[in-house]
Amino acid sequence: MSDRDDRPEDATGASDDASVPSEGPSSDDEAWREIVENYGDRPALEEEPVARDLFEKKIDIVETVDEPDAYDDMWRDDEEGYVPPPPPPLPKPTPARLLAWIGVLGAPVAVLVLIVVTQITGRHFSSWVIGGLVAAFLAGFVYLLATMPSEPRDPWDDGARV
Repeated sequence: MSDRDDRPEDATGASDDASVPSEGPSSDDEAWREIVENYGDRPALEEEPVARDLFEKKIDIVETVDEPDAYDDMWRDDEEGYVPPPPPPLPKPTPARLLAWIGVLGAPVAVLVLIVVTQITGRHFSSWVIGGLVAAFLAGFVYLLATMPSEPRDPWDDGARV
């Protein structure tokens, strides 16, 4: 008994082993040959007759009614539209915090104004003025840092209010 006798064969009698040459043309080769021969051919379709009266019907023209377009309403600025409620008033800071913010924001602005005035007029200011502005900036900055909350904010609070 040979190895060839042990191999299963399909319905055409061809062996499953690709290394063994087949004796006749396989059905796959015939199918590919038919596809290649008919490549580009279009199938013939029967043409159905079109009813002539379909295109000859006359349509009465009806005047359209001017209805407002839904998209136009979206862009129209009505006085009756949505008016948001007035915003809540700004919170009032404590006097110490207000003074610290004036020192942090006002001192650099005052130094820039003094530099411009010095360049335009030629008048020089005392070093006490510049030193006082620098001290106001540093004192305000240190106060704001010292009064910052040390514990972290609630991690689940995203700041949204309903």
